[in-house]
Amino acid sequence: MSHAPRSRRLRRLMVPCALVVLFVALSRGYAEPRDDWSLEARLPQSAFGIVTIESVGTLQARFEKTAMSGLFEEPEMKAFSAPIEKAMTEAMEAGEEGPLGKSGPMVLKLLKQLEGLKGQVAVAVLDVDVDREMPVVAASMDFGKNIADFVTFMQSMRAELDPEGKAVREFEKDGRVYWQLIDGPPITATTVDTAFVLATDDTVLEGVMAGVGEKNLGAHAEFRAVRAKAGGDDLALFAFANVPAIVAKFAAEMGEDELAIANHLGLDTVKGAAYGMAFSGDGFMDSLILHAPKADHGIVPLMSIPTYKARALPFAPANAFWYEEGSFEIAQLLPRVRTLVEGIEPGASKDIDEALKHVNDAIGVNVEGELLPALTGAFGSYMTMPATGGLYPEFALMMEVKDPAAFEGIMARTAKGIAGMATEEGDVVATTRTLEYHGHTLHLMELQAARGDDPVPFTPTWTMMDNWCVVTLVPHAMKEIVLRRAAGEPGLASQEDFQALRRVMPEDAGTMSYLDLQGILSLLYDTVVPTLQTVAKPNVLGKEVPFPLDWAQLPAARTARPYFRSMGAFMTWNEDGMAMRMHGPMPIAGLMMVGAGVGAFVFMAGMSEPRMRPPMEIRGPRAGGPGVRPRRPGNAQTRLAHLQGQQLASYVRVFVLTEKRLPKDLQELVAKEVIPSVSKDPWGGAYRLEVIDAEKKTFRIVSDGPDGKAGTADDVAAGG
Repeated sequence: MSHAPRSRRLRRLMVPCALVVLFVALSRGYAEPRDDWSLEARLPQSAFGIVTIESVGTLQARFEKTAMSGLFEEPEMKAFSAPIEKAMTEAMEAGEEGPLGKSGPMVLKLLKQLEGLKGQVAVAVLDVDVDREMPVVAASMDFGKNIADFVTFMQSMRAELDPEGKAVREFEKDGRVYWQLIDGPPITATTVDTAFVLATDDTVLEGVMAGVGEKNLGAHAEFRAVRAKAGGDDLALFAFANVPAIVAKFAAEMGEDELAIANHLGLDTVKGAAYGMAFSGDGFMDSLILHAPKADHGIVPLMSIPTYKARALPFAPANAFWYEEGSFEIAQLLPRVRTLVEGIEPGASKDIDEALKHVNDAIGVNVEGELLPALTGAFGSYMTMPATGGLYPEFALMMEVKDPAAFEGIMARTAKGIAGMATEEGDVVATTRTLEYHGHTLHLMELQAARGDDPVPFTPTWTMMDNWCVVTLVPHAMKEIVLRRAAGEPGLASQEDFQALRRVMPEDAGTMSYLDLQGILSLLYDTVVPTLQTVAKPNVLGKEVPFPLDWAQLPAARTARPYFRSMGAFMTWNEDGMAMRMHGPMPIAGLMMVGAGVGAFVFMAGMSEPRMRPPMEIRGPRAGGPGVRPRRPGNAQTRLAHLQGQQLASYVRVFVLTEKRLPKDLQELVAKEVIPSVSKDPWGGAYRLEVIDAEKKTFRIVSDGPDGKAGTADDVAAGG
């Protein structure tokens, strides 16, 4: 059976997307290539923001230095992936009779041409047109010396997709050729130097062409500072939001109270926000930046985190799969919180004081006056499975103290008070006791259910080790820590993957978190792959799977494990603002792009799959009467008729909500100003409203279809 009808349908779906790129390409003049093309250098500093892909021509070379690239180059992995790549290429090359129809070769050619991208690809939002309720956008693609080749290719696409020039209008102005989208958003495009440039506003396009001088977004101090923090020259993907410009635009729409609260929280101190994905070491660094230099109020100055010093690291064992350490001015936290909430709601600080007094009285310790000032603010924690065997996880929390002897007394009173509070609640009975172990006094809080015999699975245990208070879930874990330290066993710092993360840690990082992604992925890999090899053999997958998935070809876990790497997270919170960074073997944005790409390919294959279905099912005493059942339409015009019918049905429902009845006909929607007019169907005929049950207010919208006759098999009905 021929795939031609569905290929044409898919081609029509692709036309709008292809033409957006097409009209950018159709310019007759080209300048000498520039190496420094960047859209931000041609935008005003008032632009709302920009998203860029940097140095596209170098992405492949930079990716080849990563661990993930090494995994893909493994012979065992190639044995699994090569048949999939071959099947995808053959599917796109197959043409009309292939699963993707004629769109396949078009996609393949387009991907080949996009290999010619050398510089930046960027999309920027400069403003919002309130009248048209749409953003003012500019975009560019830098092809370097390959610009002419791409233009030639796009001209051939235009000849095929829009031979009559109904979608794109070409015109000339001041000796320059422009292209404008006819039916759709007001987009105009041309070429500037080596880049294709488009904009939704002619003034913006002219500004990009001419440049805006030294007062451009790329030269803005805040833009440069944020870009450097997000990855600088190592960036692959960058998104910047000009917060002051956005706030200035929309502040009038916020109420005075809402704006005052937002500013009190520090919105007026934020100069820029950004996301960056950069190549770093043998992996990727994702960064989220909030730039608020020297903020004197709001959330940013609430915490002050000094740079990471790895003081608690010696406690973490070599097999720890999770570790975190940092430090902050804990004694200043509550006063700063009071100041913040008091500015939002006067009198709220009294509620905090009352709550603290209740806690202080209950545990017999002044939290703000005794407990918190005794801490330096440095902390650490880790989790692992016992190296000696067993399934009960070992968790430990470490807190550095100023005076260990004094703090032990404060902590003992605090623990006894907490035990009393827990017992008074009535759910558990808590008691405290101590025991001596290898020169350390272990303090235990034993918990027992107040009613019944259900066990409480924790016995919180703490002790003092040097100037650290160490807390574990059970005494067993505490004893392991004591013995490990006495034996001088190497800890997490000795692990190569942890050292690799330390090498890429930003200099201004205040906290560090580590996750043994190698171990976790290996565990999952060792579980999932055998399962797939057991239940998803190639002979049972069926034709629904468009790729040759032979799970037996997947590499062994010990082959794949070295490439998984571990993940690190770093937090910076200082006078410049806040930054959260995450280093891993794959970027978050990259995972999303891969998922979107696979989904798009599967969707296209599904759209082109032949379906043997009758065009219409007729039920009831006569065709076209109440027995016409809404159905999934076939060709593009029928699909459009069905969609328009659904839209009209939604307007009828709006009418019913306001008038409490069905309209007499569709023209009453116009009379009641629900819609300005009722469109014709794709064949020039009129849609009609058919009432099924006036009392129940059920109806359908019907088109007479291509033959223009009611009650025939080509009628299109949309249910209401």
